[in-house]
Amino acid sequence: MTVPPPSPRHSLLRGSLRALLAGAAGGALAAVVVWIVLTLQGWVWGSAVLEGLPSQRPLLWCLLWCSGIGLAISLLQRHRPASALPEMVETLTELRQSDGLQTNEGARQLLGGGLALIGGGTLGPEALMTRLIAVASHRIWRGADRDLVAAAMAGTLGLFHSPLVGGAALAGRRWQLLWRWLPATLGGVAGFVAFRGLSDLGGGLRGVPYDWPVDQEQWLGALVAAVLAGLVGCCSGVLLGRWRHWLRSLSLQERVWFTPVLTGAILGFSLWALPLSVFSGENQLKPLVLGAWSLSTGMLLMSALFKLLLVGLCLETGWKGGQFFPVILASSALGMGLHECLPFLGGLQSWSSGVVGGSLSVLLNSPLLGLVLGLTLLQGHGAGALVIGLLVGQLLQRKR
Repeated sequence: MTVPPPSPRHSLLRGSLRALLAGAAGGALAAVVVWIVLTLQGWVWGSAVLEGLPSQRPLLWCLLWCSGIGLAISLLQRHRPASALPEMVETLTELRQSDGLQTNEGARQLLGGGLALIGGGTLGPEALMTRLIAVASHRIWRGADRDLVAAAMAGTLGLFHSPLVGGAALAGRRWQLLWRWLPATLGGVAGFVAFRGLSDLGGGLRGVPYDWPVDQEQWLGALVAAVLAGLVGCCSGVLLGRWRHWLRSLSLQERVWFTPVLTGAILGFSLWALPLSVFSGENQLKPLVLGAWSLSTGMLLMSALFKLLLVGLCLETGWKGGQFFPVILASSALGMGLHECLPFLGGLQSWSSGVVGGSLSVLLNSPLLGLVLGLTLLQGHGAGALVIGLLVGQLLQRKR
């Protein structure tokens, strides 16, 4: 007696349940790893770093530690360029391709990404987390079930504290591919729940009071500020892209194998002299907005620009990781500095969110993903300015 095949309703229900469980597992594992990384960061650099404040370590400590991490990264990647951790966008692109993920150097990629975060690199955790779950899922299911891999990876994106990030990131612009959208959304929901229970990363500006325009003059000023901020953010994104392209053309690691050591020395000095320019920036955003950092306007602008340069330097010299968290912090700081230069035009949130929108519009190939990321990490602050910044960036991108 043959067993009848499951009905479409049962198949959909079973697939949805499996995607939900895979996303929850991926989100939980990523949250645990994030917690371990943050704990090690606190042990190395002091508990103040976890609160977004400057480290109290002396200059010699910063130089020796960062240079030592750079040496470890150099030895790890020497003569093995494939051992460098891919960025989140690269991992997602591999997932969309028919060949699937390439996991031969998975262990080295994950080790190098973890060292870069603990070493104080100006990097976010999203690249390490997505690669970790991608490699683990690929080896568990051996590429047989791409739905489950997509769901597990989307669960890791719960670190952005938005259930829709997974679907927006994995689907990209091709919305007709429901096999990605449905499991990715379910996995994102599960990862969102897992991260809220296991890790507070991604809280952004939670608890910061909103600043609303109250009359027609303030609305007009906020609109003008958002447009100008969007232009600045777009220029920042283009600057970062060209800076990375120029560094890539130099082939620094191919010519000098210990280039990560030199980058580590620069990071160590920055930790001591310009503490806002290092680390991912997620924990630094809230105290910066609340005024816990006593920075002059010039120092604020210089730290923001230098943070953007450090992001490109790290990514192109072996210190691999994510760029979303540090770019959002640098853009926010840049917007705050511009607001201090033009306090009569718009509010603080209009400037900060507008610059974030412009920069994300350039750095991402999906306006929806930029919108979801911006709204989530800024916790809805300056939402109108964020949308205007994204629109300005999209218009300028099409002109180019």
